[in-house]
Amino acid sequence: MLGQSGRMRSLFLAAVVALAVPAAAHADPQAEARSAVGACISAIADGAPVADQIKGEFVEIRREREPATCTVTVTGGEPVAIRAGVLDALAKRKERFSPAKTRWEAGAFASREAFCSLPGGRSFNVVVSTAKPGEPLVLTATVLQTKERDARCDRDEGLQKPAAG
Repeated sequence: MLGQSGRMRSLFLAAVVALAVPAAAHADPQAEARSAVGACISAIADGAPVADQIKGEFVEIRREREPATCTVTVTGGEPVAIRAGVLDALAKRKERFSPAKTRWEAGAFASREAFCSLPGGRSFNVVVSTAKPGEPLVLTATVLQTKERDARCDRDEGLQKPAAG
């Protein structure tokens, strides 16, 4: 019986994810981005069945199996509004994401921020890179699980540079 409820939950999550991004494609970019980030977090944190690639009107989701990551790329809307939608998706999660204490160099973006799940359980990070106004790539958000909590979540280790590549 317990296995059956787990399968039902997986089927339910699959239906929600399958419908969420295409349905949001008829909405605004902010809603589509919020929905896609929620789907990515569900894929990594909850094992929700999200396809390896989903393309909406303004958003694309790409999942990688090794390492297990899920990246949302947004190509429409105003960067500030899209970022607000993504932060809203983070705030609604049980992992209670909060900004890392360590800051990241923005590079070509207006900002690059890391968010960490609440300590004490499984460790998840979300890296959000928000573009400057007028850029074709508005925002990227990558969700990943780490084996251990990243020390930069809790301690300022100075301005960090992302790895080249």
